[in-house]
Amino acid sequence: MSKTLTAHAASSPRLKLLAQRWEQIALVALVFLFLFLAFVNLPYAPRTWFDEGSHLHVPKTLVNYGVYADISSEGFRYFGPTIGVGPTVMLPVALAFQVGGVGLVQARLVIVLYMAVAMLALFFLARRLHGMRVALLALVLILASRTLRFEGMVEYGRQVLGEVPGIAFLSLGLLAYIHGILRPAHATRYALLAGTAFGLALVTKNQFVLIVPPTLALLALLDWRYFRVGNWWLRLAPPAMAVAAFGAWMVIMLTFFGPDGFAANYAKTRQAAGGAIFVFELDASRRALVYLIQVYGGLLIPGLLYSLWRCRQRTPQALAELAPTLMACLWLVWFVVSLGWARYAFPAVILGSLAVARLAVDTIQMLHARRLNWPTRAAAAYLGLIILIPLSLTMRTLLSPDDSTHRMAAYLNANVPQDVVIETWEPEIGVLSDHLFHYVPTELLDPAVRHVWSGGPPVVYDGLEAQPQYVLAGPFSAYTQIYPLEILERDYTVLFAAEPYVLLERTVP
Repeated sequence: MSKTLTAHAASSPRLKLLAQRWEQIALVALVFLFLFLAFVNLPYAPRTWFDEGSHLHVPKTLVNYGVYADISSEGFRYFGPTIGVGPTVMLPVALAFQVGGVGLVQARLVIVLYMAVAMLALFFLARRLHGMRVALLALVLILASRTLRFEGMVEYGRQVLGEVPGIAFLSLGLLAYIHGILRPAHATRYALLAGTAFGLALVTKNQFVLIVPPTLALLALLDWRYFRVGNWWLRLAPPAMAVAAFGAWMVIMLTFFGPDGFAANYAKTRQAAGGAIFVFELDASRRALVYLIQVYGGLLIPGLLYSLWRCRQRTPQALAELAPTLMACLWLVWFVVSLGWARYAFPAVILGSLAVARLAVDTIQMLHARRLNWPTRAAAAYLGLIILIPLSLTMRTLLSPDDSTHRMAAYLNANVPQDVVIETWEPEIGVLSDHLFHYVPTELLDPAVRHVWSGGPPVVYDGLEAQPQYVLAGPFSAYTQIYPLEILERDYTVLFAAEPYVLLERTVP
């Protein structure tokens, strides 16, 4: 018996060293996988589209004209992308344009860098809370966070959108916040760092204002009345600094737009919020729930519930684990009362990866400890499937590049005079071409999408009454049906096609 115990004691350090080496190998493999997923076919996969093109108008206009605005043939537009995504995205992209020229690759490299920061912060956050094994699994789940129909971290991290940069700042804020909880001697310093990062997250993506400050306020209340492990700096500084940073950005916009312009922007933002952010429709909630039960093979909600159960003890570790979990839960509550777009749930999906990874590791370890071989293998196999299937879908997207946008822009640059106005609602073309484009007014965006997505009233647009010589149709104008098909068929003929884009020329005098 004593020999057996001695042998076991001698083998334990070797087993621990072997496990550490395998973890290091897995981390290196994940780094190479991330680099491949981040850079392969970067200009062409996913194909650039409406939102990305709209956002890129602002840094291009800033570089070309020195004005922080969207642009159309009639002049500058100060609503839309200037409000939805903040200067933490627009200014670095403008710098990339200034250094390397205006181009999709230059802009996407900025977002890839943000994705790397987000992944690194989430790794350290998960390792600090749950250990190396859970951190590695959380990274894998994040890379496999897409579903059959909707994109995940890799796809969003290759497009100029606000979600991934916002997640990067949010993860840095949470990392500083939990360090303040777990290292009380340095709580004040970490509270200030957390408040700064959270503030940048709110400036980056204004929808974060709906969730981040209320979560931080609720965490402060729970700590004060239940956990009692933090100090008042940690309770008050992060939410106060985050709100102050967002308020400072609002003041800058007020100064920039002027009272009338700011009031108009605020009114349009409220209109958009009523049409998409707060909907309270049964069909929209059903769509949201259908999406949620697909993420991570249906383990997102069970993982968050398991994490909440783990946080019931009055300890610093419990409060630290509660921070990302509570934020993800409140995000999902809002998601199910919104219009149900999957992008609205993206931050909750990414933060929820930590809870899902902890649930998976604990479940497999529990089954293995009880020598339940078949259930252990089944659980491991299911975990493998919910990782490999989304990764294979992502790989299919990345290895199927689509250069149609670039081909259409190249045709315009070679064959259409630059002083001729082209009517379109495909703003991504304006990033790759310097032609004069007239875009559908921004205020029609929300009602047009709402008409298609949830059956709202049709949108009437009279852009073709001006009889533009060229009309560039594409995926978004087809999606919204903004141009009457009967007029296009009667008065225009196809000049060039790069599916899904079609350039039409007016043939009727």
